[in-house]
Amino acid sequence: MGQLTLLGQERENIRLRPYQEDFTQAIFASWAKGNRRVLGQLPTGAGKTVIFSHLCRTFLERGEGVLVVAHRLELILQAKEKLEAISGLPCGVIKAGFPVELNYDVQVASIQSLVRRKRYPEAGLVIIDEAHHSCAKSYTTVLEAYPDAYVLGVTATPCRSDGQGFKYIYDDLVVGISPDKLIEQGYLSRFKLFGCKAIDTRGVRKTAGDYNLQQLSEVAMEVTGEIVPTWRKYADGKRTVVFAVGINHSKQIVQAFVSEGICAEHLDGETPPDERAAILERFRAGETLILSNCGIVTEGFDVPGIEAVQCVRPTASTSLWLQMIGRALRPAQGKDHAAIIDHSDNWKNHGLPDEERDWSLDPISLNPGRFVLQCPECEHCFRALSHEQKPYRQILDARGNLKPIYKSTCPSCLHEFDWEMGKGGDGGPILLEQLEGEVTEVSLDTQQWAIEEFQTIATEQQATGKKRGWIYYQLIESDRALEFSLGDWRYFAKQFGYKSGWAWHTWQLVREKKTQAAE
Repeated sequence: MGQLTLLGQERENIRLRPYQEDFTQAIFASWAKGNRRVLGQLPTGAGKTVIFSHLCRTFLERGEGVLVVAHRLELILQAKEKLEAISGLPCGVIKAGFPVELNYDVQVASIQSLVRRKRYPEAGLVIIDEAHHSCAKSYTTVLEAYPDAYVLGVTATPCRSDGQGFKYIYDDLVVGISPDKLIEQGYLSRFKLFGCKAIDTRGVRKTAGDYNLQQLSEVAMEVTGEIVPTWRKYADGKRTVVFAVGINHSKQIVQAFVSEGICAEHLDGETPPDERAAILERFRAGETLILSNCGIVTEGFDVPGIEAVQCVRPTASTSLWLQMIGRALRPAQGKDHAAIIDHSDNWKNHGLPDEERDWSLDPISLNPGRFVLQCPECEHCFRALSHEQKPYRQILDARGNLKPIYKSTCPSCLHEFDWEMGKGGDGGPILLEQLEGEVTEVSLDTQQWAIEEFQTIATEQQATGKKRGWIYYQLIESDRALEFSLGDWRYFAKQFGYKSGWAWHTWQLVREKKTQAAE
């Protein structure tokens, strides 16, 4: 592809705002530098769909096809509408229930249908909407089918809570205007925050990077009686989206509003498409005042008339929090401010929508814990992606039983390693090592005799006034050093106040040192 320039923009009646023009030019500049895959960040409500529609028109005018990929029906239809308005060309839709029209130069595809059908239309530009999902295998499969295309991922929140990142998916990150400037310039609404009685998440375990929904639903139910009175106090009469934990929780919230004579409806992923469209249309038209949902109205739901968000859904995900509260920030006539009502500590844990954030393609390492993998090469801690949680082979254990083995790729250094599901006290994953073609278990158990030996050495160190480093050398020079399990070294690390990565490296060091001495 030659020099990339915007073409014919003066003929378009949907003009880019100044910050959108700057963002568009920054995308082209990054492509021109050789960054074929670019991730673009703009706050919720900044007009990402309008921007990538203009980008698409440039490729169409050069005779190249365009593919837009999204994961929800609302996002697909929204992209189709904007693309047709700006390009003036009809768009095909690749999704179950829609006619196949592959002769169109622009295709908007459901990621699920695209991967399932395995028929990829020709495209010089591939757009990934809500690109914080693009770590999933389905998205990387699609990108592998377009090695020569230009790629733009767009998202308001380029971050993940599972320790995964984007640095091996995208070549560059282009960050647009900040939300506080959008508010200052009137492109986003001002807001007021109302922190209410916080749902107590202490003791609620985490699954896949966020709170366990079943446990969370139980504790969230405790504040159901406060939802309507709180809404009346801070958002009475305002069109409101309520974020609930689960389906039953959302339906109970709707019942609480309805019992007070307030028109409210519930929406979830199992709502039939026709009913779902009707519910959303009634809410857009103002016939429904309260829309309670779980996991549906978090991304790409563009209703400027939303005046309030009531969050009854604690989350450990900054991305989810920003997506939720972003629903109310689009300006509208007569809208003085958006009301953000938080029944959790989300606002304390994740901050407010107008705060500056340091976005990056790099993954953020998690704390070691249950269901968390630690790369044996770089010590990066992360959770396995969904496709990595499916066994790729089986081996026989010591008793002759088949044991499933899993493989993960570190998102920080790309090191591949095997692991198995934990059967110990914390149920965490057990890393495996490869020895002469045979897989053996790396024990994470702490042995009682090792604890006693450590305590004996530590007692002598304290009695003689030796430095703490003396304990370390006694351990690695011990005649039984090779018998210390990785679990023992993790215990020693905790006593020293070191990270668990130190245990892994010391365990390996001792094995290498003793092996060399034996030779």
